[in-house]
Amino acid sequence: MSDVVVDQLPPDEAFALVSHETRFRILEALNEADEPLPFARLRERVGTRDTGRFNYHLGKLTDRFVRKVEDGDGRYQLTPAGTRVVGGVLSGGLTKTMDAEPVPVDGECLFCGEEMALSFEVDRIRIDCPDCGEQFTNIEVPAGVMDGRSREEAPAVVDRWLKRHIHISEFGFCATCDGPLSRRVIARTDPDAPEWLVDSEDWSVAVQNECGRCGTQMHSDLGAGLLAHPVIVSFLYDHDIDVRECPLWDHDWLAVKTATIEQEDPLRVELSVPLDYERLVLRLDRELEVLEERREPA
Repeated sequence: MSDVVVDQLPPDEAFALVSHETRFRILEALNEADEPLPFARLRERVGTRDTGRFNYHLGKLTDRFVRKVEDGDGRYQLTPAGTRVVGGVLSGGLTKTMDAEPVPVDGECLFCGEEMALSFEVDRIRIDCPDCGEQFTNIEVPAGVMDGRSREEAPAVVDRWLKRHIHISEFGFCATCDGPLSRRVIARTDPDAPEWLVDSEDWSVAVQNECGRCGTQMHSDLGAGLLAHPVIVSFLYDHDIDVRECPLWDHDWLAVKTATIEQEDPLRVELSVPLDYERLVLRLDRELEVLEERREPA
């Protein structure tokens, strides 16, 4: 069986094609247009007087990043690849950084109950507890995500950004390059366990997400990694908690040592979700498949 991708442009050639100022202005002009643009109007919007020079740069983009509409009128529009190039720049991940005073988070530290704070660090946003030092998250966020938003809106934006990552990971895609993402439970006792997990007093297991294309690797608490699982979503909803609306730091049960190793070979892990008068207990394998579920009195 042949591969789906049959014609791949090397990354260095792709960057070379769009690196010229005129070429990127062509992509921007087409992205801003409500409809495909004819050659003359596109050249006018880009602001290039030399027709021959403009045609040269447009030709370099055509087929890969720009396509001519097949209607006989000679109009141009972006290809999906062209749209992604413009979107990557507009996201701010390549061109912008963040810098602002920390802002308090409307939520208590899961471990000590004190107020948490959100800090901006160039291309990352960190949420931690100034009192006990517990870090809730430290995640890369393209600066464009915060464009037009106030400091006070940042915690809600980060909450939605984190949930986006959870859902993307659950469906097996890398948030960095869209490559295939593998997910597995990694235990403290595994030979390849990261040092921080081996030394942890609170975590015996974690969810490891790793991209097979770019190598990006991220870890999360087992409960947080399964927050979008229908069994947990249903259980929380029965207790009047909507995972779409509830900020991640308001899930008090994540503060409890909820995951335990039942068996090492093959690995079997038990996750407990205590709420009110009952708790949900899930038995999982290394591939995060739920082997058994039950509800019992808390």
